[in-house]
Amino acid sequence: MMKLIKKIGISLTATVLALSPLLSTFNCTQVVQAAKKGERKVTLITNAPIFNKFGHKIKNNPKYANTAFDSDISGYRYADNETALPYYGSREINGQKYYHLGKGNYVNNAYVKNVNGKNTKIGKLVLNHKSLIYTKSGKSQKRSLATNSVVKYQGKVKESKTKPTFYYSKYFKSDNKKHFYYLPTVTIKNKKYFSLGKNRYILANNVGSIDGYVLIYNGVTYATVLQKTNTQTISNNRTKHTLNKGQRIKVDLAVIPWAEDFEGYIYRLHDCPDEYVDGSFIKLRNYLPEVDYDDLAYSFVKPKSTENTKLYDFSGVPTGINLKTSQQSNIKVDGLIYLWVPSEKKAELFYHFLNPGPYYENYVNDDGTKIKQPPLDPKTNKLLITTEQKLVAVKSFIKASDVEFSGGVKLKPINTPEEAEHDQQVATTADKEALQKLFEKEKEYGFDYDYGRKLLLENYDTALINESNVLTSSKATIAELKLAAWLVETTRKQITTLDFEDWS
Repeated sequence: MMKLIKKIGISLTATVLALSPLLSTFNCTQVVQAAKKGERKVTLITNAPIFNKFGHKIKNNPKYANTAFDSDISGYRYADNETALPYYGSREINGQKYYHLGKGNYVNNAYVKNVNGKNTKIGKLVLNHKSLIYTKSGKSQKRSLATNSVVKYQGKVKESKTKPTFYYSKYFKSDNKKHFYYLPTVTIKNKKYFSLGKNRYILANNVGSIDGYVLIYNGVTYATVLQKTNTQTISNNRTKHTLNKGQRIKVDLAVIPWAEDFEGYIYRLHDCPDEYVDGSFIKLRNYLPEVDYDDLAYSFVKPKSTENTKLYDFSGVPTGINLKTSQQSNIKVDGLIYLWVPSEKKAELFYHFLNPGPYYENYVNDDGTKIKQPPLDPKTNKLLITTEQKLVAVKSFIKASDVEFSGGVKLKPINTPEEAEHDQQVATTADKEALQKLFEKEKEYGFDYDYGRKLLLENYDTALINESNVLTSSKATIAELKLAAWLVETTRKQITTLDFEDWS
């Protein structure tokens, strides 16, 4: 699967807008420092809005395509946090420090992490909202700190193995992992606060970064819709749910989407967990934990040994086909089912193998030799795969005892051992009536064979063929009826919820 290059910022537009209030329009500037051109550089915590010398955000003029900065959805300039930016002095504007990036472009110190290679935010936190100062008893001191204020905190940052309510993360190449850190909070009247020392506390919810790292809120936050838009599925299919400009919505997760050309994140709606909104269309109240598309869309298992992984048919009999794999390999599965194994006279737990397409280099026979690739159609240059081969692929299982769950969506068995045994009875005409109605309804669905969905559509069509075969078989069991219905329902849903590369 094609992978998105991950951004450090939460969303290009959401990040820019979430931390960039309109400053007062009066001219109150003071030159603090000057530097010779090209001598000094700054790096940013997140993508940052660009201001002029009066503290006003700057819009890009559409007449000039060669501007040094990109534009957000509203046309305002922003600087990318992944690039070190040369600066030519600093200036105080409306009581806050700004760095001059040249040609009248300024960035607020609140967004700046490193200055000439030194982290200037160690021991400090940055506010992303105006915040009152409270005492430990919860009484307001009738003083407040402005948005983008940079203040020292009291306490010591600690590492955590799990994600606390408020945390930030660091990635280390040494172990190829993210490590989580948090600044201990004080709970006052059921709300969490950070200490500034001397009986001064501010709401943790109003902090955007600590030590130069984005502060993540591991909970449900609000977002304001900036432009009328529709929600989408996790696989980028538009829904009929419209979000209006100015609407306030709850979001609880930032998702790195599968689309290669998508920069930023999509955000999960808390009240509609199957729907997401493009981060470009919202202004976030807080940054949220991020998760990869794969972890929400797929379930993964890995072999317990380095031996090839056997595939089984619906009766728990080895098909003779094995997955060429290793102990570290992840295998995609989409169901957990008890199958009755006649040879053992008992029900065993199996994962349903999610057919990733005929990548024949990944399949081997029992003796370890490669599976013979089907011939190519001389006219279309595509593999001539028989219906029987497709049916075998769609109805392949992996013994649960051969693998262990390794990530993604946790699966639960769709039946019980007792049901698996009971359902070995041959299905009656009455038993088939419900499946027949489902079959007729499914044939009414129409899907276009668009790029990237072909394999999913092939799986769905094959599931329909299997369902038809079960309906016309006089020996079909109740278990086969249930599996046929499950396969059709699952493969149909996957057309709009999963993304596979087109292998044809």
